[in-house]
Amino acid sequence: MRPSLLVLLCVSVTAWAQGGTREVEIVVGKTAQVNVGEAAGLNCDDLTIVQPKLVTSKDKTHNTLVLKGLAAGDTYCRAGTGMGRTVLVHIVVNDPPI
Repeated sequence: MRPSLLVLLCVSVTAWAQGGTREVEIVVGKTAQVNVGEAAGLNCDDLTIVQPKLVTSKDKTHNTLVLKGLAAGDTYCRAGTGMGRTVLVHIVVNDPPI
């Protein structure tokens, strides 16, 4: 296989596995939910900004990423282990309105 074709194939597989980045805005103290399908496993960059939890639905058909805003700022969380489909979520936490 030619090197350029191999690079294109790797980029295409990575883009398919990630499914793009989802954007979520939360207010400090509030929660948001993101359906991440069958993605399992969780990794977040900054746990001082958001408290994440991955919850399996009662019928076990999908997982939901539950995010609670802890402090103003932004961070990323990824649901998935890298083997198969993963979901990258960019989370922006805002201070509550005055």
